[in-house]
Amino acid sequence: MARAWRRAVFALAALALVVGALWAFTLLDRGETRLAWLALATLPLAAWALRAGRSQAGVLRDEGGSWWLETPAGAARPLAGTLRIAFDFGAWMLLRFEPEGGRPRHWLAPSQADMPEAWPAFRRAVYSPRIAPAGLSAQAPADPPA
Repeated sequence: MARAWRRAVFALAALALVVGALWAFTLLDRGETRLAWLALATLPLAAWALRAGRSQAGVLRDEGGSWWLETPAGAARPLAGTLRIAFDFGAWMLLRFEPEGGRPRHWLAPSQADMPEAWPAFRRAVYSPRIAPAGLSAQAPADPPA
């Protein structure tokens, strides 16, 4: 995960924590207790974002038309799944990896700074159409419809 991405997530989550706390204290000062509880409910979300921004996503591989994610220590084996592009800013991308079997998705933020020599090939792989498995309607019919 790109260092810039981690810094951006940290900055936004820290800002959300500060704003949420100030909002809650302001509402409590005004005597609006019910709304203050709503403001306090945003704080765990910001704390979760801080934790999520620090997590290492792993190593992404493209093998034979399938995407695989090797997660950090603790995972038994690589996960097969689908890769979706959320944002593409040229030198930086936000990708969503959706593992097969309904497992939680992973957000990845690769950048050209992470892999300068491999960046063009990586971008081509991300945008390349996935190859359908052989034998599953991937083949054209013998006689096309008339």
